[in-house]
Amino acid sequence: MNNMKSRMLEYLRLLRLQTGAATASAPLIGSLVMGQRDISLLVILFIIGILYHIYGFVLNEYADVEVDKKSSDLQKKPLVSGNIPRKHARFIIIVSCVCACALTIIFFPTLLPILFLLLALTLGGIYDIYGKKIPGTDFILGGSFFFICLSGASTVSYQLTSLTYVVCLLYFVQIVFNNAVEGGLKDVGHDFLAGAKTLAIRMGVKIKEEKLVVTKMFMVFSYGLRIVFIVLLGLLFFQQEIDLWSNEYVFHMVMVVFLAFILFFTLYSFLAPSRFDRSRLKKLFSVHEMSSYFMLLIVLSPLFGLQITMILLLLPSIWYLMFNVVLYGKLLQPQV
Repeated sequence: MNNMKSRMLEYLRLLRLQTGAATASAPLIGSLVMGQRDISLLVILFIIGILYHIYGFVLNEYADVEVDKKSSDLQKKPLVSGNIPRKHARFIIIVSCVCACALTIIFFPTLLPILFLLLALTLGGIYDIYGKKIPGTDFILGGSFFFICLSGASTVSYQLTSLTYVVCLLYFVQIVFNNAVEGGLKDVGHDFLAGAKTLAIRMGVKIKEEKLVVTKMFMVFSYGLRIVFIVLLGLLFFQQEIDLWSNEYVFHMVMVVFLAFILFFTLYSFLAPSRFDRSRLKKLFSVHEMSSYFMLLIVLSPLFGLQITMILLLLPSIWYLMFNVVLYGKLLQPQV
């Protein structure tokens, strides 16, 4: 019984399920922005988002296994340790991809949803395979999330609004930041040893005498991405469907400003010169990502209403914390 439980945990860790709900929020929010309120269809979109997440992350684990073997921090990962055969990972990749496409065709049998999904899967696959070999592929992964968000939106209507495009662009910028900045920092040690060509390494980020050295170029790049995110978020304020400028939404504005402070404080904290501590970085990244996600939902809350906003706020957070505890025994420190 214990062996079976241990085996199941290994497979769940391979799927990176702790961040599955956050990934699945992209098609879900795309659909909600376009006015979808049918619970059954929203659940299907959530499942498609989870399958997209599994496809992307298992393929990433499969493609990066030789690089990950260079890191002492990653020896317990399922494919690195050999606890899960690589052929099983290939099977999971194929099944998740086929199931995501099948659900889309069955429940949303029009051209754009499946076309955008296929673009998202293709771009995600390109990133997973070439992410450590070609600098700047983080932008390709950002494009993948842009299209998965559009896929959710197009299940409602082909008449996509400017609001929808801004939200999809926000996902694009967020994912580029997550991979190029956060991923680049936490993996810089073994990426360098393995000869990976990430933007962080190309911009001179390195570990010297156990200290994380961040160059001015990388700092400008990181702050620039965050400023673009804030500008795009500001554009949402002027969308007719939201209109946050009335006195009714003073609390919302205060919360956005507060979360923006947390966003830039945590950004400063993990870019500042310090001893390289992967565990500390991962905790800061968790707070940072939650802050940006909460900001987006608070700005969209006039459109969504209180009930939907609360579900979207709580679901990824509770999902993330719950799976971290189940899979790794800690709230904010998954072994990735």
